[in-house]
Amino acid sequence: MEAAAVISDAIEGEGENIKAPTYLVFDTETTGLFNFKLPADDPAQPRLASAAFILCDEAGRELSRQKFYVAPDGWEMGEEAGRVNGLTTEFLASNGVPVAEVLDAYTGHVESGLIVVAFNSQFDTKMMRAELRRAGRPDLFEQTRTICTMRGLHPYGADGLCIMRGFVKLSVACEWFGIVNQNAHDAMADAEAARCLLERMIADGRLPEPKVYYAAGKD
Repeated sequence: MEAAAVISDAIEGEGENIKAPTYLVFDTETTGLFNFKLPADDPAQPRLASAAFILCDEAGRELSRQKFYVAPDGWEMGEEAGRVNGLTTEFLASNGVPVAEVLDAYTGHVESGLIVVAFNSQFDTKMMRAELRRAGRPDLFEQTRTICTMRGLHPYGADGLCIMRGFVKLSVACEWFGIVNQNAHDAMADAEAARCLLERMIADGRLPEPKVYYAAGKD
């Protein structure tokens, strides 16, 4: 049975050759879809079920990675979401860690100044601040410098990438760039796909500047 949190090799190098991370690329799997018209921590909003973090250097190359499953605390995996991400309430209960462990890791990365990167970052960062608020912690919203690798693909539209009203599916982007994502809707697999896009945009000189996206009201 897969461990609750899977951690890969530590940051590359030893001593003075250790590379300092620049980016935190991450992805989440949840119990359902957000209603963006409601506050992040509204009782009707979904809960965090899994999260994957990849620390990267200034070129977008991986330094280390970590994956968590979250133990349910009074909630269950939604039926529709479970069909997509393959997670069940029973699996999470057996393999999950308390959500506090995920929040500790995420908070540490953001507070250390890493630039947060995600594909459709509006969803994933809102997911994290929802859980931070539920835990009675600062939501880090105005401290989180973010790059969305989905919205950042806009310049590639002129090269033939199909972008509809500013949006593109991760599967479409992966196919266009030749990125193989064999386990779509797994947090680590999707985080790795986002990392590949980050690395490509950096190499092409097309990476957008990170932004702090201020909340409208209580979102």
